[in-house]
Amino acid sequence: MTVDIRVVRAGQMYRYYLRETVVGDGRRPARTPLRAAQEQAGVPVGRWMGRGLAVLGLAPGGEVTEAQLRNRFGERGRHPDADRIEADRLAAGDSPKKAFKAGALGRRVTVTGVDFVFRPQPTIYLLWAFGDEETRRVIEAAHEYAIERVLEWIEDEVAVIRYGKDGVYRVRPPGGLVAARFRHYEARSGRPLLHDHLLLSVKGQRLENRRRLTPGSAKA
Repeated sequence: MTVDIRVVRAGQMYRYYLRETVVGDGRRPARTPLRAAQEQAGVPVGRWMGRGLAVLGLAPGGEVTEAQLRNRFGERGRHPDADRIEADRLAAGDSPKKAFKAGALGRRVTVTGVDFVFRPQPTIYLLWAFGDEETRRVIEAAHEYAIERVLEWIEDEVAVIRYGKDGVYRVRPPGGLVAARFRHYEARSGRPLLHDHLLLSVKGQRLENRRRLTPGSAKA
């Protein structure tokens, strides 16, 4: 298993991922909804991962929608369901400012995530590409297990939340982290290549039992 790492920033970087990564390694047709573009590209929908999902009221394995991606990675780290939260608060009589704040998760950040690209070793993905159906299923199951274990390791041993003046306090995020996983079957060249993009949010819950999340960091 090899892993490439790239920082994801709000703005142009996020828009690049939305156009050319979450729909497979090809350019997304203009004005095509996310799920339709994924179906056309022959890739599955993205799935949520991480222990931090419980804090946000999301379930592991749930589908990652375009609105959720925009809120979490494109809008400087808002709640994935910030649109619904804001609408509910407005309906309850909150001011627009208060309703918008309800969908925030701590202060806004420019770096919203880290893209971990997981690839099996060449001998493995070639066996996956040319093997029979059972072989492919076994390799994909092992591939997914490896991704899960790496994410658990990051949550338990690597991720650190900095808070307080000048980030003087550093703790492990007790609630875990949140990530969106996207499965691809081909490289940009068109050759068979099993790999996954894991967009890991850089925010995690503080030690206090609060819903608000604060910026963290994951170094691998």
